[in-house]
Amino acid sequence: MKDKSRPAKGRTTRRARAAAAAATASLALLATSCAGDSTEAASGGDVCEGKTVRVGVTKSASDAPFYVAKEKGYFEEQGLKVRFLPFDSAAKMIAPLGSGQLDVGAGAPSAGFYNAVARDVKLRIVADKGSMPENYGYMPLMVRKDLYDSGVKSIRDLKGLKLAEPAQATATSSTAAVMLDKEGLGYDDVKHEYLGFAEHVTAFQNKAIDAGLTTEPSASIAEKQGFAVRIATPPDYYDNQQLAVVLYGGAFAEKDSQVGNCFMTAYLRGARDYTAAMSDGKVTGKGSEEIVRIVSEATGIEPKLYQSLVANYVHPDGKVNVESLHQDYDFFEKQGWLEGKASVDDLVDTSFAEAAVKKLGPADKSGS
Repeated sequence: MKDKSRPAKGRTTRRARAAAAAATASLALLATSCAGDSTEAASGGDVCEGKTVRVGVTKSASDAPFYVAKEKGYFEEQGLKVRFLPFDSAAKMIAPLGSGQLDVGAGAPSAGFYNAVARDVKLRIVADKGSMPENYGYMPLMVRKDLYDSGVKSIRDLKGLKLAEPAQATATSSTAAVMLDKEGLGYDDVKHEYLGFAEHVTAFQNKAIDAGLTTEPSASIAEKQGFAVRIATPPDYYDNQQLAVVLYGGAFAEKDSQVGNCFMTAYLRGARDYTAAMSDGKVTGKGSEEIVRIVSEATGIEPKLYQSLVANYVHPDGKVNVESLHQDYDFFEKQGWLEGKASVDDLVDTSFAEAAVKKLGPADKSGS
């Protein structure tokens, strides 16, 4: 059954506005219920007081809920001290999460991620951090401008051309496979070039690549500078793909489960403020000025550019699209990229998000 609390095709604007209103209402209700007894419902109480949580960030726009929660004092209200530790990529967080050097991180479920789990690296997928329902295709398929002008204007026209992905065997590889398949091409009918998203702009400019699945803000920068053109958006082919998730290290999840609940409560409050500020897939709705300021200061993205970007969606109740994780895992297995067996269902731990939602109330009680 499709998750009704995510934007759905044909009804995105109405549902996004409804979700924003519901999120605002739930927070208002929370504030009212706490007025007579400090922050009893929102705070973590004595169990979390003074605890330090080490969080890996990449200083990307998809870290928005972390930054919003910290700036607005939600972690502090839970009694937590949060240390943001910068990483060049989410992939580099896996080993520190597994060893207990890092408590919370993020990642795009990839073959490398599942291979680490198969080698007994202890990790838990605990919440949504970046998904792509309709209007939130923040990783569009781009084609180099000169090729577009010469007639390369559809996915079918990509046969034999160079398609950029961030690395081999990632969730983006699965995105590409689905998009190609639905237009009659196989995954190997294009040449795969592996470049970090930030490198795509220069690669388009230098004609080192012909096309690319490119995340924001690089997609908008390449477009504004006249180097590339958007020809397709993933949600039209692969609805609501789970592209990024919040991860808890195994030691943190098992030894400090109450602290994990406190962290998740603050994270979801940040996620709700973030999604409430969206309008038609961009951070331009009610309350967006504050969100734009917070994220721009944290990431260095210029505010006007940030408001023009297609935003990554984050489920306000933290729900993970497990069906999408299974689909991508099956693709990795089919490609021969997996070195062992890992159970997707065993990796996903919904208890932290469920505990936070029980404390805060659901973001959208009506499901509409």
